[in-house]
Amino acid sequence: MKIYHARIVLPDQVIENGYVSIEEDRIAQIEPGEPDTVEDEDLDAGGKWLIPGLIDSHSDAIEVEIEPRPTSRFSIELSFAELEKKLAAEGITTIFHAVSLMKQNTVRKGRENETVYTLIESLNRLAGGPHLIRHKTHLRYEIANIDALAAVSALIQNGKIDQLSLTDHTPGQGQYRDLEVQRRLLVEHRHYSEQEAEQIIDETKKLPKLDPQSIAKLTQLASAYGVPVASHDDDTIEKLEIVRSWQAGISEFPITIEAARYARQLGMLTVMGAPNLVLGKSHSNNLSAHEAVKEGLVDIFCSDYYPASLLHAAFKLHYEFGISASQAFNTVTLNPAKALHLDPLIGSIELGKKADLLVVDVSETSRPQLTHVFVDGSEVCRMHYLTPQPQQTVEGR
Repeated sequence: MKIYHARIVLPDQVIENGYVSIEEDRIAQIEPGEPDTVEDEDLDAGGKWLIPGLIDSHSDAIEVEIEPRPTSRFSIELSFAELEKKLAAEGITTIFHAVSLMKQNTVRKGRENETVYTLIESLNRLAGGPHLIRHKTHLRYEIANIDALAAVSALIQNGKIDQLSLTDHTPGQGQYRDLEVQRRLLVEHRHYSEQEAEQIIDETKKLPKLDPQSIAKLTQLASAYGVPVASHDDDTIEKLEIVRSWQAGISEFPITIEAARYARQLGMLTVMGAPNLVLGKSHSNNLSAHEAVKEGLVDIFCSDYYPASLLHAAFKLHYEFGISASQAFNTVTLNPAKALHLDPLIGSIELGKKADLLVVDVSETSRPQLTHVFVDGSEVCRMHYLTPQPQQTVEGR
């Protein structure tokens, strides 16, 4: 099939009016102008954007889908099936489910060791069955979870995870360097009392952490098995130098502009949250994505906790920040594909790559309106936007 009359976004340029031919699951032709022939199965894009499917390198959405309320927990089968329908409708064609391995008896049962091991097994099993989009597993390993080290090593060796990030949520540094932010989270969102929240913070401060030698051995193992390693919530130059020595090539959510600058100097790719860009601020009162973008320090945007933000962030970069369409869309397509070693297969509209494609219209206010989603050359989602009709008047009134 062909998608024609399209504004095609390539890695380094935009074809203002062209067409893409798909053969089986691959992109077979990319040309400017009109196709010689049009078949019934072909799609007239009507001048809309044609962009690569979005690659979300870090999304907590599966945890929320399973446990939308502290006392409500749905099965992984139901959650997986329902979540991927939402993700497809948001233009995400490859998702890295960020599952958090915090510690045994953590404040969130869904992040306890045995629960997470079961979840990872289920994600791998379900990804191999009927599905709409590609599913990958991103393990967020809390370095205070010493008991899980052997299990994490086994997950890497058995090919169960596709990205490893090292997290440290010790109060007073990283994401929670502002303790009031953590207290508010525990009280307002986790429904703990003020006293319980204070107790949790105090106990978390005292937890022992993995020693540097053990972490280095783990990251070397990940590198040997081709699993990309990320560092999470980098806040100091000293921490960045350490995590870089651990072969971390990705800096997720740097806390300060100085950390983002230094990560770039070290050759690390910087990931920021798309909600941060869309909202104009960090929900944890940390580095604003606006500031980082203005300094050219953001390589990748991920959806973090709000999948719908990813497509909106890319269009915001283009229309509000004046960044070229190719550069803007690369932050949610080609750049994450490169960071996660997937770029030979997906992440851009190029000959021979998988036909993961989105057709996107734009409203009068520059808001993206997704109309068609293709994965492996097959249409998995189509949306038709209804427009208000003029009110009919009754004769004589």
